[in-house]
Amino acid sequence: MYRPLVILLVLILAILVSALIVIKAAYDYRRLFNDHQVLVHQWDELQVEWGQLLLEQSTWGGHGRIESEAETRLQMRVPEMDEIEIIRNEQRN
Repeated sequence: MYRPLVILLVLILAILVSALIVIKAAYDYRRLFNDHQVLVHQWDELQVEWGQLLLEQSTWGGHGRIESEAETRLQMRVPEMDEIEIIRNEQRN
């Protein structure tokens, strides 16, 4: 007589436990999906920044830019032909 009642209570308990497990799994999925979306957004921002840094590097490292900086900051200039001396190494084996 008590046996069907015990079986019923065990089944109800099993249903409640499995429902709580499903609720927790759905919560964890939503939280992880949100974290994933945040990371994807950060990745996109870092990719844009990386592209900007590469562009800046090519601008600052270009030959024209280096020559311009040498002339303005360091007062350097290209020597005239009569100012160039070629030095040869006379030492031979």
